[in-house]
Amino acid sequence: MEARPRALEDPPGGVLLWLIVALELLTFAIVFVLVALLRRESPAPFAEGQQALSLSFGLALTALLITSGAVAAQGIHRFREGRLDDARRWLLGAGALGGAFVVVKVADFLQHLAAGHRLGASDFWDAYLLSTGFHLLHVVVGLGLLLGVAARVGRRAFDDAETAVAGSVLFWHLCDVAWFFLFPLFFASA
Repeated sequence: MEARPRALEDPPGGVLLWLIVALELLTFAIVFVLVALLRRESPAPFAEGQQALSLSFGLALTALLITSGAVAAQGIHRFREGRLDDARRWLLGAGALGGAFVVVKVADFLQHLAAGHRLGASDFWDAYLLSTGFHLLHVVVGLGLLLGVAARVGRRAFDDAETAVAGSVLFWHLCDVAWFFLFPLFFASA
C-alpha cells in the first residue's frame, strides 16, 4: 500500500492531529521558557537538584526515545510498502522501547520521591517533576496510539490508514522533540 499523494490541506495524520501537535509543541515551548527562566532566577536550587540527577540515566532515557522514534519511522516505511506484518513488528518494537522509557521514568520518579524530592521541596524539583511528568503523560498517550495502531495494521481496516499510522507516529515524535529540550534543561550544567 503505497502512500497516496495528499493535498496540503490533508497532511498525513490529518489536519486535526497536526493542530493538536502544534498546540502541544506551543505548550511545551511555554514550559521550556518558564523552566529556563526559573533556572536563571534560581541557579542554586537548580545546581543542587542537578547533583541528584544522573547524566547517564538521562542519556539512557534519551537513547530509548530516539531509538523508539527511529523504529516507529521504520514501521511507517514498511506500512507504505505494503509489508503489514513487518510494519506491525516495527510499531510494536517502538512501543516496547516506549514502554521501557515509561518504566524507567516511573522508577526515576519513585527514587526521587523516596529521597524527599517532592513538589514544594525546591524550585528545581517543582520544575523537574511537573515538566517531566507532563512529558511522561504524553509518552503514555503516544504509546497507546502506537500500540493501538500496531494491533490493527493488516488485521482491521482503518477509515484512512495513512492518517492512523502516520498520525500516531507523528504524535510519538512530538514526545521525542519535547524530550530533546527537557533533557538539557535539567541534565546539563549551567
